[in-house]
Amino acid sequence: MSSKVLEKTISDLKRRVAKIEASMSTRRAGWKKIAGAAKEDNHFSEAMRLGAKWRKQANQENW
Repeated sequence: MSSKVLEKTISDLKRRVAKIEASMSTRRAGWKKIAGAAKEDNHFSEAMRLGAKWRKQANQENW
């Protein structure tokens, strides 16, 4: 490969990585907007209870 081809390839890769990083950084903050939204929800509490029950049963079966 010539140095011009390598420079173009590296430039393209830098641009693509920057685009990916930019899209990821906006999504990372998204959880902050919804954190705690289900805190007082009865369905959430029931889902947590059932999940704990399922995990306890699964752990007992695996040991």
